[in-house]
Amino acid sequence: MKRRTPALAALVLALLQSAVLAQDVSVSGYGTVGYARSDRDFVYQRHIDRDGTFNRDSVFGVQGDLRFSPQWSATLQLKLAPSLKRDDRWAVMPAWAFVAWRPDDDWLLRAGRMRVPLYLHSESMDVGVTHHMARMPAEMYAIVPSTDYDGATVAKTWMLGSGELSADLYHGTIDTTARFWLRDGLPPQRAAGARFEDVNVRSSGLVLTWRTPDSTWRAGMHSTSTRRQSGEGLPERYPFVTIAPGLGYYQVDAALPGPGLQVIGAVKNTVFTVGLDQPLAPGWRVIAEYARMRQTGSELGAESDGGYFTLLHTVGRATPYVTLGRLRSTDTVLGWQRRLTQTQLPAVVPGAAAINAAMRVAGEQGYAVDQRTWAVGASYTLDSRQKLKLEYQRTHIGQVSRFVDTPPGQPTVSDTGIGVLSINYSFTF
Repeated sequence: MKRRTPALAALVLALLQSAVLAQDVSVSGYGTVGYARSDRDFVYQRHIDRDGTFNRDSVFGVQGDLRFSPQWSATLQLKLAPSLKRDDRWAVMPAWAFVAWRPDDDWLLRAGRMRVPLYLHSESMDVGVTHHMARMPAEMYAIVPSTDYDGATVAKTWMLGSGELSADLYHGTIDTTARFWLRDGLPPQRAAGARFEDVNVRSSGLVLTWRTPDSTWRAGMHSTSTRRQSGEGLPERYPFVTIAPGLGYYQVDAALPGPGLQVIGAVKNTVFTVGLDQPLAPGWRVIAEYARMRQTGSELGAESDGGYFTLLHTVGRATPYVTLGRLRSTDTVLGWQRRLTQTQLPAVVPGAAAINAAMRVAGEQGYAVDQRTWAVGASYTLDSRQKLKLEYQRTHIGQVSRFVDTPPGQPTVSDTGIGVLSINYSFTF
């Protein structure tokens, strides 16, 4: 977060200093202590394996809300969670840091650090007591590298009958970190294991939300542009270099012999999202979300379809539920992952080992995913500020999943299942 860190730090400091000028100051907080354990030795979703972990779902935050007048206010929220730049560290980061102006009841303008309204639970997905699921489905809630942005949003609200229709128009950027897993790496250029790439994401979008006392419907169109902070271009595709009939390799690096790489400055995506949280009958409700990500400029990115469906039934303080989720990259993206990781030059070809390793690394730095999940779980409401949650989920990996860290020297994890047991305690104060 190089370019915008000083500006964001200045905003955070200004919000802290302005607390003395506020007419009203309120402080609140939240947290989740979450334990997850799988039945496999390889790592899933950065942290989960057979040894168990508190790192996947645990998060803590504190928020200050400042009101200067009926029209002007500010919010600052600091979050403690696993670092985006290291798998073995935690970090404190600003989740919200914005000033707001409400000229009347129908308009709201905000500027600063905010959350992209990409999902139904975007604004509250870190606050575990606001939902019943132990973990928001990765098939929807992990489709983009970051849901935060530094920028501005304009919201307009219309009161229509028994409901409220709002439109949110936003634009901003965020310097964040994308994580890739390199099974064996390419020493000395690329070390094996987790690789963290600093990227800049520019996003804009329009989101419509319909709310009633019992339900929420949301639809949005989002446009993103992602580029490397290093300035290095991103390949459009990799040309195939023929050595002999039926024998060749993909040129994944300009240093390898071949016609050269065609690169672009940024990968552009358009994301369409829809979601609903709707009661069906007394005690029953359904939550469902779907996203379609379309990409231009490169065949090697994150173009995909994903979503989930959850059915919940509340009985007293308990709310059992069942969830079905699916996320699949397009055939083009999956095809590139397959070709890059499976194309092998025979050892008799000079430099074959290095070329094979380079192709595999290029394939592992993509966003290919093919998986489906079912989960059963339940939450138990201790009181309005505390929830206990228990969930078992079963994920089937098809061709590949970028959420899986393949162990060194092993073939790509595919056509296999992962069982994950999760136990959470969530609270607010």
